Amino acid sequence: MVPLRGINLAGAEFGHEKPGFSCATPGVYGKDWTYPGESTVAYFARHGLRLFRLPFRWERLQPALGCDFDPAEQRRLARFLDLARSYECRVILDLHNYGRYALPTSGTTREFIVDELSGDRAPVTSADFADLWQRLATVFKDHRALHGYGLMNEPHDMGASDWKAMSQTAVDAIRAVDLGTAIYVSGLEWSKSYRWSEANGPSAWIRDPSGNVVYEAHCYFDEDGSGRYQVSFQDELRRDPRLLDRGVARLEDFAQWCARNGVRGFLGEYGVPRDEPRWHEALTRFLARIDELGMESACWAAGEWWGDYPLSVQPGHAFVSDSPLLPRLKRRPQPR
Repeated sequence: MVPLRGINLAGAEFGHEKPGFSCATPGVYGKDWTYPGESTVAYFARHGLRLFRLPFRWERLQPALGCDFDPAEQRRLARFLDLARSYECRVILDLHNYGRYALPTSGTTREFIVDELSGDRAPVTSADFADLWQRLATVFKDHRALHGYGLMNEPHDMGASDWKAMSQTAVDAIRAVDLGTAIYVSGLEWSKSYRWSEANGPSAWIRDPSGNVVYEAHCYFDEDGSGRYQVSFQDELRRDPRLLDRGVARLEDFAQWCARNGVRGFLGEYGVPRDEPRWHEALTRFLARIDELGMESACWAAGEWWGDYPLSVQPGHAFVSDSPLLPRLKRRPQPR
């Protein structure tokens, strides 16, 4: 079976970087964050990119830890899943929180790492993280568009907190209510594919009674792997004559780690500037290698609010102007 290829549909995670953002002050829907609309879903479905990774923020869905979801945000998630289903697409729910949760504290706000101590207690705990995922699984486990649970986007700089134990706790909580759905587990240090073994050690760590865990890596081709592409292509090429194969090379550590451990891998983010055609060949070679490995993948990124963001693959001019990256991402129709 041809592995699914898709798109990150961003918007529901927007606004978290604004000063004062927290669970108590999440912003205003429609001004600070949004969910992808039908035109976007229909467009990518029509072009055969039917796997959507949907970033969203924990603070907006569950503004009080260990408590019920915000009804309006839960409805927005549900509406997006319904929309995806209507176009025969699949959705990975991506908790886009980097191992953190923002709380009001002492007249300001602060992002606390899960299990980070503040004084003699942790304001946000692994139990809170597991509670979120058990509630999400309880609500959405039977939805026909659901493809998987993305536990946490790019956990990094976790200090004394144990991401491996934390992610196992969340898997256990999900499996208590849902034995079927795939669970996507990101790696430490921004999930970088070429640092995977260094950041995560030699062995896979999740024990899953269902055997349906997928490890998620991200891969950008610029010098520091950040996806910001701050150095021109020409300067990058001058420093690295093998630049067009850099993406392929950066896949190998993750690919070999998955093979040694007998586990499945997923490329949850990758992308290149749309207006620099010389990067596009690097993307084509990268995608060919992903297909050889049999890995699912989701390009970063689309969504109605990107504007002139260099990596955006969102169509322009009322959905009649394709991104120049689209022909590189498309292929023969995928299984539905």
